[in-house]
Amino acid sequence: MLPFRVLPNLWRVRAAHRDRPRVCRAVPLRADIEPTTFCNFRCPHCPTSEARASGPARPRVHLSLADFTRVLDQLPGVYRVKLVGLGEPLLNPEFFALVAAARRRGLRVLTTTNGSLLDASRCQALLASGLNHVNISVDAARPETHARIRPGSDLAQLGENIAALVRARGRRRPPEIRVWHVLQRESTRELPELVSLCASWGVDGLLCSGRLTNFGSAALVDVVARRRTAADELRQVLPEARARAEAAGLLFKCPPAPQPLSTPARGRPCRWPWSRTFISARGEVRPCPYAAGPEGLTLGRLFAEDGSPVPFAESWNGPAMQELREQIAARRNPAFCRACYFGWEPEATGG
Repeated sequence: MLPFRVLPNLWRVRAAHRDRPRVCRAVPLRADIEPTTFCNFRCPHCPTSEARASGPARPRVHLSLADFTRVLDQLPGVYRVKLVGLGEPLLNPEFFALVAAARRRGLRVLTTTNGSLLDASRCQALLASGLNHVNISVDAARPETHARIRPGSDLAQLGENIAALVRARGRRRPPEIRVWHVLQRESTRELPELVSLCASWGVDGLLCSGRLTNFGSAALVDVVARRRTAADELRQVLPEARARAEAAGLLFKCPPAPQPLSTPARGRPCRWPWSRTFISARGEVRPCPYAAGPEGLTLGRLFAEDGSPVPFAESWNGPAMQELREQIAARRNPAFCRACYFGWEPEATGG
């Protein structure tokens, strides 16, 4: 249930979703805030990785507690904060202080971690922190596949970490503990096996996402090709995965394999520009986490060069955001948006 204080803004958000104005009277209900750009994995598709095939790597920085507090001060309409970005949240030495600061404001707090750092002490700290949800990224069911997708990872150790966290939590709630899985060409065929692994670890659910994006980079054609292959394989394995989840009593959410689209106009326009925001660890305001790479769109900053605060409204209703809203409302999505659409034809749309 939403807190009473956000209800007036919720009504404005619903009107904005319907009318899609250039200037939005509503303010974000949800915010993804990036705790760090450091990561201990070397995933080649991620802008944070030094092993990335092309494009610049992102500067390394932790979001400080002081800056996080200043960010929250700028977002009075938010009721849910997701501490996530293109780094590993638990590498930020102030991570649990960030959680505590958000919880003191009555906010729901979520995070997504790669799970590699969940030793006994961090498990206890995480369970005591007040987090509402913890998602743990697992991108394959077989160790060799997982190591290719996430260089530096150890699936066997990750499984032990997850199972230990579930045991340490016992029956207390929150947090909910779920596995987050991005459907990819390399691992989709392993989805039924992953369901069985999740059941053996004892997690509360398996959530699958179809959005492996290009984070604003130019390599759109490859992203679309990989996604189409994953969709074809998903049609074959999804019935078995669902059957295994039902038999195990495991919450299982997975998008149905979509049919190819010849135009994005058939899809519902993205709602992020009217109700959600992404704030990077450097205080950059971005349209969403899928545009968080160096080539993505920066709408503005919350901190000036001298460290002084910049009003969020300058980004939220500034010229760049107004133009973006107009493009999305007209189904003329800019390039960095296009990887969010299954079956996008970049050749046909000038991408």
